[in-house]
Amino acid sequence: MWRLKLRLMPEGQFLGEIAKKHKVSMTGYPLSYWKDKKHIYLISAGFMFGEEVNKQELMKDIKKQSGLIEFEQTGDFFIITTKQPLFTEPVYSPRIIRPAPVVIHKDGYHIWDLASFDRKELERVIDFSVKKLKAKILLFRKEKIENITFTKILPELTENQKNAMNLAINSGYYEYPKKITLPELAKKMGISYSTFQAHLKKAEGKVFPSILKSL
Repeated sequence: MWRLKLRLMPEGQFLGEIAKKHKVSMTGYPLSYWKDKKHIYLISAGFMFGEEVNKQELMKDIKKQSGLIEFEQTGDFFIITTKQPLFTEPVYSPRIIRPAPVVIHKDGYHIWDLASFDRKELERVIDFSVKKLKAKILLFRKEKIENITFTKILPELTENQKNAMNLAINSGYYEYPKKITLPELAKKMGISYSTFQAHLKKAEGKVFPSILKSL
């Protein structure tokens, strides 16, 4: 199977521009699409990651965009219908699969991970994405797909656990070397060190084993 990874710049893509503006990352999958003579209409589902105040501002901003058709949100999970240019239709070919969800980084760029038995299907995606979306090819080669990642691999977390883990991720706690300590994270969240540590450890205890099982 042929595999293609692309990095797309945020300019001209309202979700990328909004993610960059509010410093919120998003990830998700396209679910279905339809088209008329002018546009592709795409239904996607995904999650947001970032500071709570930033996510709230991002959601307000999304609802003002002309490219938005429908939007529904529950916590950090959302389902969205957006209007896309017709030239993007090749990426939704039924002969293309997605080994990993689309990632929209808090700096605005998108990562697409696509695969197909037919190299020409991916070449069509390269053709429009490089010309129209300023895409950079990160990987294009023939390889075996070892796993497919779906959003439901993650277990349910309480709001406190989710907030603690989001804060730790966005503050650089899991980077090497660490950019912040647990006491500093607890202070940012406005709770005691022991309480924050309990929330984070419980979240890690749910998330990490779940991820490892999917590897």
